[in-house]
Amino acid sequence: MKNMLWYLGFLSLLSLLYFVEGKTAFLWFLCFIPYFATYNASDERLEINFGRATRNAFMYTIFFGVGTVVYIYLTKSIELFAPAFVVLFGGSLMVCLFSLLYYDKASKK
Repeated sequence: MKNMLWYLGFLSLLSLLYFVEGKTAFLWFLCFIPYFATYNASDERLEINFGRATRNAFMYTIFFGVGTVVYIYLTKSIELFAPAFVVLFGGSLMVCLFSLLYYDKASKK
């Protein structure tokens, strides 16, 4: 499982498409860079910590997803769906990663 999380960091190379296309949406792929830090995470506690971290990411997805759907419905601005999806996806990955790193550091103490 350790190497699978580490390989997510290579998705950050897709942010180089910003220089080709000029669209700032490609810069959100930079959210995958911190996944390189999970390479040194310890294996024996990784499953428990990863379960906790994905629970936090799931809660972020639920609350942010419901909030954005309600906001888009109330303001009737359909053009916010694409950026909201990018922030939802990237944010849930970041919440999962930072939670994983926090739980890994907290369990070592």
